[in-house]
Amino acid sequence: MADNKQPITLDLPVRNQNINVDVESIAPILGFKPGEAYDVANMTVTAELEVPQEQEYRLVLRGDVEAGTHAFARIVSADKNKFKEVTTFKKLSGSEIEELAPVLEKAGIPYEKSDLKSIAKGFKIADIKIPAGNHVLRIHSSQKLLPVNDNPKAYQLVLYAPLLSLKLTGGATKLSASVVFPAQFEEKADIADPAVEPMPGQSMPQLDADFNGKIACQRAMAWCWHNDPKITISYTYK
Repeated sequence: MADNKQPITLDLPVRNQNINVDVESIAPILGFKPGEAYDVANMTVTAELEVPQEQEYRLVLRGDVEAGTHAFARIVSADKNKFKEVTTFKKLSGSEIEELAPVLEKAGIPYEKSDLKSIAKGFKIADIKIPAGNHVLRIHSSQKLLPVNDNPKAYQLVLYAPLLSLKLTGGATKLSASVVFPAQFEEKADIADPAVEPMPGQSMPQLDADFNGKIACQRAMAWCWHNDPKITISYTYK
């Protein structure tokens, strides 16, 4: 970790958070070629934070970022100059990779210390200065979905709510997520029922509301919870 840098933030209080994801079907266009096929999940996160003190926070984001596409964050509730400031997520390098261990423990991802360098390729960090008080953080990312078990027709999307850098402030916290697939996607792919799991050490997420159906011609899924869930959505092309 560079001098004077904070470790990866894991406890920034969040009052509510919304995750909205749309999936792009790329693999069929690439002919499902082994080693080349992928899909893309575009994600927008909006989180209302309770920032204890103004400082630079090191946020972590899971997911490879598609080449040529950036994941970035901004504070949209600050003054107009802050609103224009965009902080780009970057790869972990050097001693920063060692910082990933507590992140993996929070996410319940098993690892060996010798595996950290390889695992770190699936995470990125951003150092962003946030004023004290209540503020809205917005994150945009484009995540490359790679084939599962080297099957160029099988893919999986994993979401964490809240983001791994955030922690809930209490029972009044609302966490919502929505995932939308392309129009008529089910004609070319089978989508498995979403798997919703508790985070390590947490009880099963308390569900306020959910939806799993069609919006016009698009398959959509949506949820609202009170505590930390992990969502896994798997699908396979026919």
